Amino acid sequence: MTSTVSLRARIHGCLLGLAAAEAVAIEGAREAPDRPDDGVLRLGPAGQLALYTADALVEVLEWANDGVYADQAATVWLAALRWAAGQGLVLPSSAPPAPHRWIDAEPSVARPLPVRPAWVASLASGEMGTSARPLGLTFDDAGAAARTAPLGLIPGTPTSAVLTMAADAASLTHGHPDAVQASIAVASAVHAALGGADLGDALGAAKAVVAGLRSPERAIVDALTVTSTRGVPHGAATAPRALAGAVRAALATGQEGSPDAFRRSTLTAGGAGADAAAIAGALLGTVWGPERVPADWAARLDGAQVVARVATMLADAAGAPA
Repeated sequence: MTSTVSLRARIHGCLLGLAAAEAVAIEGAREAPDRPDDGVLRLGPAGQLALYTADALVEVLEWANDGVYADQAATVWLAALRWAAGQGLVLPSSAPPAPHRWIDAEPSVARPLPVRPAWVASLASGEMGTSARPLGLTFDDAGAAARTAPLGLIPGTPTSAVLTMAADAASLTHGHPDAVQASIAVASAVHAALGGADLGDALGAAKAVVAGLRSPERAIVDALTVTSTRGVPHGAATAPRALAGAVRAALATGQEGSPDAFRRSTLTAGGAGADAAAIAGALLGTVWGPERVPADWAARLDGAQVVARVATMLADAAGAPA
């Protein structure tokens, strides 16, 4: 089943849905106890780094459009290092200098987080993790999966290339197989939805990608094999739990496609953590477009204009029809 949402709307919807859903989940869980009670929704780690990741894709595409090759994995890594430096991390001298880009001057995206995720330690090493030599082998949360959703937003990209990009990006911080394969699943589902697939078909495509890996993680395949859409699974805040929570909550909306459905779904997903909310928001935003993100959330989101700018730049660089 397909939909008529435009490519540009899907790109914007993914980024806005991810950022807003995560910010609401963080606010609801009071994960930032020192944040001012001013009604403003502030970007969380996934929202900030997803925008940096998307901007890195813009940079790669702009170089490609000029006939110049740019290494996608290295460009995403350099963007992550710039973000880490903005968080106040002192990077070692071995870390390469990264040229400044406009996004580094945007306070909403570069604002230091009240609580840094543990996986930031991988970036602080100054080393570039790869699929062959990933960093953060013990990090099994869904932080990588949430922030790598934009890697599915380049139209016309082969599924195999999306898989590779997601694995490389996850390996910058997360080396646990569950975390890496959850990233592959999310980026693959976003990519299928970008092409017009409905949510069920997009998740089915993602399941096929993960199941086709040389050593698929059963927990990730199971998270994409939903037999119940009631509630979220209990347990530790791992990548399989977050992915399952996001998938269950998103599928529970059916084909409703309304701001209220988006609100209910992402709030439910937030029961499995802010990363789960971000994943659900990215999936539904890609399928439905930005108009289905609750207007009051978008209005309260600090950085909504940055989201819109990055989305436009990515759509332009990717050649999406106006």
